[in-house]
Amino acid sequence: MTTALISLRTVARDDRALRVSLAGELDLYTTEQVGPRLRELAESDCRNLLLDLCGLSFCDSAGIDLLVRLDRRCRAAGTRLLLCDVPPQVVKSIRVLGADRDLQLVVS
Repeated sequence: MTTALISLRTVARDDRALRVSLAGELDLYTTEQVGPRLRELAESDCRNLLLDLCGLSFCDSAGIDLLVRLDRRCRAAGTRLLLCDVPPQVVKSIRVLGADRDLQLVVS
């Protein structure tokens, strides 16, 4: 039996936003698992996609790349991607890679 290293679930949806929770490890392996669903959500006709990252225990450069590509896809679809409750170690990695120029982090 294998244990999932990442989970993606819809937390709330209304006419203004879709809130999704991402928990676990976001790395080269798990981006392949959640990437397709995140791309679907980016094009789901919501104005704001709130991605709650408080449950992330690890995120490597492949995970950050997925977030940057997701942001581009959201913008192309007329959706705004907001990263919420980003753990400090993930914020640090985002800044080191310069992805904070593209990604919108929300502190709550």
